[in-house]
Amino acid sequence: MSAPAGHRNGWRIIVTDDNPAKLCTVTQTLRDAGHYVFAAYDGESALELVVQLPDIDLLITNTRLGVVDGPELMRLVRLMWPELAMLHVVHADEADGGVPPGVPSLREPFTPGQLLMVVGSLLA
Repeated sequence: MSAPAGHRNGWRIIVTDDNPAKLCTVTQTLRDAGHYVFAAYDGESALELVVQLPDIDLLITNTRLGVVDGPELMRLVRLMWPELAMLHVVHADEADGGVPPGVPSLREPFTPGQLLMVVGSLLA
């Protein structure tokens, strides 16, 4: 992975969530803000996107994703690209455990503005 690509007309972000409605909301919020967003419905698909897409700036994931859960996805990505920014979205009924050190969490419910503020601070 190269340096962050945000100097282009938006950041390149992979978003994954097991809930299609939440995935759509986060994806659309980020796209409306001018970012290039790639959506994945499970950890395996998100990992494939990280491997295949160059110059990803941020990975946003939740915990429950199927065979490869969020914390495992983040650990695998961290091994390959230690500098890639990541954000863990925590469902209201979940603990915040298993996330690699240094990965911030955003607890649901959150507003679009809160999401954009956290994403902006991670990629600044």
